[in-house]
Order: sequence, then C-alpha cells, then structure tokens
Amino acid sequence: MSVLNDTWRFLVQRKLWPVAILLVAAAAAVPMLLSEEPAPPVTDPVVAVKADKKAVLAAEPIVARAADGDRAGRRHVLGSRKDPFKPQATPEPSPEPKTAGAVDAPAGTGSSPDKGGDSVGASPAPDTSTPLIPAPKKNKTYELYELTVRFGASETGRPPRRDVKRLQALPSSQEPVLIYLGVLKDKKTAVFMLDSGVVAQGDGDCRPTRTTCETIHIREGESEFFDVPGEDGVVTEEASGQQYQLDVVKLRKTTTTSAKKAKAAKARVSVNGQKIVRARITGDGPLRYRYDKRSGRLEKLSKKAYRAVVAKAAKAARAHF
Repeated sequence: MSVLNDTWRFLVQRKLWPVAILLVAAAAAVPMLLSEEPAPPVTDPVVAVKADKKAVLAAEPIVARAADGDRAGRRHVLGSRKDPFKPQATPEPSPEPKTAGAVDAPAGTGSSPDKGGDSVGASPAPDTSTPLIPAPKKNKTYELYELTVRFGASETGRPPRRDVKRLQALPSSQEPVLIYLGVLKDKKTAVFMLDSGVVAQGDGDCRPTRTTCETIHIREGESEFFDVPGEDGVVTEEASGQQYQLDVVKLRKTTTTSAKKAKAAKARVSVNGQKIVRARITGDGPLRYRYDKRSGRLEKLSKKAYRAVVAKAAKAARAHF
C-alpha cells in the first residue's frame, strides 16, 4: 500500500490528480465497452428521385442525329486512344432466312396463320424465281474427209504428193491401177479398188483375200506396192510390167455447219472414175460397199445384203435381154 500512497502524494504535489482519475476511469470503462455489441452503422437516407419519363425525353433526347462533322471525329484509327464513354454504334440485325414452308400472308386478307384465320381464296404469292434461259441451239455439223497420198512409180524414188477426191483413178483414168472409193465408218481407213490382175503387197489389207485382192484397206502412215502385169499378163521383174507405190500421208476430217457446202463437197467425184466403177460393176458384179451420202462414209454390206444386191443386179441384167 505504500506504493499507492506514495504515487498519490506525488500526483497531488504535482497537481496531476485529475489526470490520474481519468486514467483510472478509462481503464475501468474499456473492458465494459469491449463486452458490449457494436451498434449498427448509421447510413444517410437515400432520396428517390422520380421524374416523368416523357418530360425528360421531351426536354433532352437520349439519342441525337450525328452531324457530318461528328462522323469523322468518331472514326477510330489503329493506335489512337479510345474514349470508353462514347456510345458505340449498334450493328443492324440481319434478316432471318425464311423456311421453305413459310408463306407470307397477302396484305388485306385480315387473317394470319397465328390467329387461325380462313386462308381459302387468298391469292398465291407471285413467282419471283429467275426464268430458265433455254440453251442456245447448236447448228448441225457435217463431216467431210480429205485424203492426201504419195503415188508414183517405185523406181523413180519418192512419189509426188497429191490430194485425191472420191472415185479418182490413179495414176490416171486412161491407165487406172487404183480407184479411191472413200472412207469407212471408223473414219481412219481408206478403201481403194484394184484393177483386175494387179498384185498388192505391203501394209494394206486385201479383201476378200490376199490372192484375190479386189479392194484394199489402208490407213494413214501405211504404204503399199502394186505390181501391174505386162502385155503378156505375167507379173515378173523381166516382164514389161510396172510397179507403183502408194503412201497414205494424211486422212483429214473436217466439219462444216453449211448443208449446202457439205452437199457440194460430197458431190465432188471424179466423173471418169465413176464411169470406170460402173463398167466394173457391169462386168464383174456389184461391190461389197455402199456409199452413204448423209455421212459421207462407206458402209460394208453384210452377206445377206450383198446377196440381195447381186440378185437385184442379175434380175436387172436379164430384163435387158
């Protein structure tokens, strides 16, 4: 107790006893204050401001039309600073695609599919689809064939080049060794008729046989040699016969859209060669080929068709006697 008395006397002498009383009172009040629950914080009252929406919109519109000068000011450039408070332009919504079964109700009918209105008598929607454009009509084409050969005596070297038309005789109509009949349906094979007694050898194909060679089939790039019998009718090196060489250089196919031009081209035949062929048919019988004027090609007759042609020719020959 001496410590408390000495402390009190010290504070009285120094006139600090009011401070000591306050300290003692504060020491006793702190535990009491900590044990009590804290009071809720006091908040300022919120004043609700309610204004008339129509009055506010009428006084100052929220969205205003932008002037021409404002558009340039709102254009953003890469690297420039952007104001986060500027209103952003909203993109226009894209129209939704209509389904295949959806049909718009015509205006003025007063009914809609949602309301269950009567759709009987409603005019159908006009067809706005693009009309089909008819394809351009193609002109009819006609095929023509041109033959280029080299023909001449084999001992004279390389034969000269020449163009041959149908029914033309080689080397000439006075001494016909070959006669060009035309092109087969494959458009690659030329057919020549041989004079009687001529022997052929080479790349060509003799018909009906190699020993009985009435006609020969030969293609582009092929060569054929023809031995013509002499005056004694024997084909030998010592005889006075002649040997010819035929090289098919080019078999060209051309087309034209002119019917008149095609008809004129197919009618161009050797008149002298035509007479030789007719004389050959009269003496030895009809050929196994028929010329088609529409296609401009040769058609080989079947056995049945050939027999019918032979019978018809024999009947016509008997009628003349």
